[in-house]
Amino acid sequence: MNMDINTENPFVQALAVSTTMAVFMVGVAFGLMSMAKSGSTPVPMYVMLLIFAVIFIAGSVYFESRGADYMGSLVGGSIVSLTATFSATAFFSGIKYAIEGGITEIGLDQIISALALCMIASMLMIRVLQHKFKDSF
Repeated sequence: MNMDINTENPFVQALAVSTTMAVFMVGVAFGLMSMAKSGSTPVPMYVMLLIFAVIFIAGSVYFESRGADYMGSLVGGSIVSLTATFSATAFFSGIKYAIEGGITEIGLDQIISALALCMIASMLMIRVLQHKFKDSF
């Protein structure tokens, strides 16, 4: 049985992207709940520092290649890496929280409702960003 997903289909693309973003959003929300409840994160500090360093370097090079000056590329890289590190830490904390019984604690009906709302929100964000940047690329 060969299941070939056609990536040219705009319906499949929109559904795949919005579902992926929604799962990430719900995972981050779970992670924030987990970190608020426990007061710490299950992601070790050295992993967070490694994520920050790699994304900081990539972000700084990206902003410098787009014409930012030296300080602007460092600030841009710092902001991007801080945001990405926080998001990744919250997401992986949320995955651990879900595996350790968070789904039953919250309830499957509320999780599915949150996933549906996040799918709608992600589709709105995608369309707004597409409209805003349609002439940029």
